[in-house]
Amino acid sequence: MPAALRVVELQGAMITPGFIDAHTHFAQWALKRRQVDLTGASGRDEAVGRVRLASPVQGWVLGHGWDANDWSVTPDRGALDAVQAAPVFLDSLDVHAAWVNSAALAIAGVTRDSVDPPGGRIVRDPAGEPSGLLLEHAVELVRRVVPAPPEGILDRALLDGQEAAHRFGVTGIPDVEELRVLEAFRRLEREGRLALRVLFHPPAGELTRLIAGGFRSGTGTPWITAGGIKLFLDGSLGSRTAWMLEPYEGTRDRGMPLTTASEAAAAVRLAAGHGISSTAHAIGDAAVRRALELLERLPAAPLPHRIEHFQCVHPDDAARASAGNIVLSMQPAHLLVDIPLAERHWGGRGRGAYAFRTLAEHGSLVAFGSDAPVAPLDPRPGVFAAMDRRAPGTGRDSAWYAAERLPLEAVIRAYTEVPAAAAGWSPRLGVLRPGAAADLVAWEVDPAVEAGDGEAFLHARVGLTLVDGRIVVQA
Repeated sequence: MPAALRVVELQGAMITPGFIDAHTHFAQWALKRRQVDLTGASGRDEAVGRVRLASPVQGWVLGHGWDANDWSVTPDRGALDAVQAAPVFLDSLDVHAAWVNSAALAIAGVTRDSVDPPGGRIVRDPAGEPSGLLLEHAVELVRRVVPAPPEGILDRALLDGQEAAHRFGVTGIPDVEELRVLEAFRRLEREGRLALRVLFHPPAGELTRLIAGGFRSGTGTPWITAGGIKLFLDGSLGSRTAWMLEPYEGTRDRGMPLTTASEAAAAVRLAAGHGISSTAHAIGDAAVRRALELLERLPAAPLPHRIEHFQCVHPDDAARASAGNIVLSMQPAHLLVDIPLAERHWGGRGRGAYAFRTLAEHGSLVAFGSDAPVAPLDPRPGVFAAMDRRAPGTGRDSAWYAAERLPLEAVIRAYTEVPAAAAGWSPRLGVLRPGAAADLVAWEVDPAVEAGDGEAFLHARVGLTLVDGRIVVQA
């Protein structure tokens, strides 16, 4: 052994490849760590109390994480007006709704005469005035006037986020964001400060610009790879905008498609013709079916086409992704929030939700991630959810559709090997074998996890993280 070789003792540690979080909005997550955190607020009053204490940044109060599904009072602009004179913009937990105050509506020019945009809804009070709650594409009416962070703040947030990711054992991220974030990652790479593998999925609305600039899926550098365009086919379960084949339980509402079939088909065909893969957001079973119909018909691309979320699936569609070699990017940690919502709004259709084992048995390529900032970037809750399908602290017999649980080895592959293959990074990343890049994590974890106790992984500790052979975390 060479005398200068460093030896790190990891007695009893479980060694895995570096985790690759298959679906993030990384810059959003990194920036939101600096905003008002409304996660877990038990009601409107508690959320407003947190907003009251906030100081404006660039003239605005920004926050995230509120979830009004169990609140007794609906979010409205008046409650925010009472505590902040500055414009307020608050993203919901699922990032498919926004809660704003009157100052924000005024700056955006949203009035009682404003028309709902396609695929969006301005919620109105009984007098017909905007209530301060915006759904889906209506969120952009206000978001577009919120000042973008300067380059220096964005870069610093990304670096802080990278450091946090390493502490969570995350060494790679497919990222779904606007092009200014891609430019920020490129700046960090040029400066030698990027130590996170990035597969970048830009929005479908930028397709013409991407084609003109020579963007091609699968191309890039050892740190940044061009992914596929991202298009939204529906909303979310939490905002009841996920598009369903049949109405939500007890209602006549089926959610909303966010892109027409013709618009979506034209976009993915144009992209495919220029060597660009597609990735479609689909949560409800109607959106999932449309995503399958769109992507099945496309020619093979440099990287596999993907469906993001794939939450509620009609039994007739469960095997179709495997036949089409379509990657299913799913987020197990969403289960911890969605189980009661799925029971309430989808009823028996929940049997087809988060159907991990069924999809795996069909041979589907299932990649796991967080959807940060919707869920924590920390993968431990996701591992637990995929293995146990229950709330922490409850008995194993309380598992929700227990037949869909996965063993630890399959869950680890879904966080490492599969997302690496989907990004075109195999066999260099996502595996532990001679010749692969040394992206790896040493987990200090109760051996009970190997016997099938997913809750034990909630308490796992990252003892060591290596990226490209360099130690970036050592406990």
